[in-house]
Amino acid sequence: MLQLISLVLLIFSFFIIHTSMPTLPKYVPPHFNAAGVANAWGSPDILWVLLGAQALTCVLFLIIPYLGQLSPGAIHVGRRRLNDFPPAQRAHILAMLNDMAAYMNIVMNLFFVMMLLQIVRAASQPISRIHPLFPMVLLIGGTFGILFYYTLQFYRVAKSDSRGGPPNGITT
Repeated sequence: MLQLISLVLLIFSFFIIHTSMPTLPKYVPPHFNAAGVANAWGSPDILWVLLGAQALTCVLFLIIPYLGQLSPGAIHVGRRRLNDFPPAQRAHILAMLNDMAAYMNIVMNLFFVMMLLQIVRAASQPISRIHPLFPMVLLIGGTFGILFYYTLQFYRVAKSDSRGGPPNGITT
């Protein structure tokens, strides 16, 4: 279900670009300084490049869990490889990895959608500017929040015994 949200956001980005292209001026601002003021101008076709970057990140985040299933030695969880864990723990970690990648994918797709909307809006204003913090706060805050949460979860699973239960035979 979470992967579907990412795909819907990707399609929404395509819709934003497709519907905005006829009304965009000859030049749009694809880059902004730290104050949110446009400091570069380019063809509206640059929006398609952004969509390509969004699609690439979407595909990469969708592939990560499958890579863990196909080649557990390629995925590292902290200082250990996925294939270093017993099968019960490995299955649990793979499920969490799948959820983590899906949430990261949603955050990245939301960032691209917000940037596309901001660029389209800024292109039609006399002084092109965007909100200087919102897209970056979404990206950085969302990314670190997800990484922090799942790092704690991975640590919890790694500390459990080989059957995938809590350590020392404690039941919950």
